[in-house]
Formats: sequence, structure tokens, C-alpha cells
Amino acid sequence: MKKNILILGSKSPRREKILLDLGLKIKKYKHNINEHKFIKKSNSFEEAVKCIAIAKNESIYTNLDNNDKNYFLLTADTLVWNSNFFFSKPNNLDEAKTNLNKLKNNSHFVSTAICLRKKEHYEVNFQTTKVVMKNYSDRYLNEYMKHNDVLSKAGSYGIQDKEFNLVKSYVGCYNNVVGLPVCKLIKLLNKMNLKIYNNILCDKHT
Repeated sequence: MKKNILILGSKSPRREKILLDLGLKIKKYKHNINEHKFIKKSNSFEEAVKCIAIAKNESIYTNLDNNDKNYFLLTADTLVWNSNFFFSKPNNLDEAKTNLNKLKNNSHFVSTAICLRKKEHYEVNFQTTKVVMKNYSDRYLNEYMKHNDVLSKAGSYGIQDKEFNLVKSYVGCYNNVVGLPVCKLIKLLNKMNLKIYNNILCDKHT
């Protein structure tokens, strides 16, 4: 059976895996937008994450060749934030450690927005999950950073990391923190008549 092709505007291996698990064939493209300018102009982090997902989508779609413009295009953006500021992907290990120390023993929010396009029509949705971090020691944090990739993730951590996991609990959608809110995504795919072959149960909710 021929699979539907979906263009993914993301380098994230976690997002790619979720889409492959849904039975979709993936082509990947990069965006060229400055995400920080949207955060500065927005009234809330949830508004910002939706604007960024749309901007990524428009940036990639404009540069697609005519053949690829016939495929579905999915972009996403994830922001880790609290009432004071947001935690982007760190530029280096020192910045990652600073982020993780600020998150320690506190709650924060993870918002992921998705934008799904077919030619000129697109739909947007988003999800927010509350995450509570452990009161980890400096030694535990150093071990975590040694065993896990902290530079590729917003907030400098992964809820799915098995070695020295830093997350105490969460309220909401688990996959949203990983990088794609699966329930919201499946609703968009169904709404826009993109057939999936494996219906992932997004059962990790609290």
C-alpha cells in the first residue's frame, strides 16, 4: 500500500519517529526564520509558539518546488516557559546547566504548536503541559548531562530520557513534551483527510 508523503519542517528525530510510527513517509526540510523575534512581539508564550509554527510553515512552503507543494507540510514549535521567561535550546553546556538549575524543584509549562498545510490551506493547533522537576543534586545533574543530549532540546532536557530523568511529574500530554501532541495532530490529519496507517494511542496523560 502506498504511503502518504508528509513534509516535515523539523530536524527533530523525536518528531520524525512519531510520524513514522503513524505510518507516514517523511521528507524533511529546514526553515530559516528567527524564532526569538516572534517571542518578543507576542503577548504570551502560547501565542508565540503558534506564530512560530505558522512562520516556519510559510517559510518552507515558499521555497518548495511545485511537486513538493502537492504534499502535506507539517511544522511545529515547542517552548518551555514559566511566568518569568522561556527556556530555548541552549547554545552550550554551561547555558544548559543554568537552565536546568532554574527549572529544578519548580513547575513550568511546555507548549507545542503544530501547523499542517495542504497547498494554500493550513490548520493550527497547540497543547500545553505542566511539568514539575525533581530537586536534583548538582552531582545528579552532571550525570544527567553526561548521559543525555541536552543541546538539541528546548529547556535542555527530555521527558523521555531514561538515564537520570529529571522530571518528577507532569499534568497533561506526555507526547506534547516530547515534541508533538499526538492527539491534536491526529485530529488535524483526520480533518484534512490525510490517511494514517497506525493509530497511536496517546495514553500518557495525567
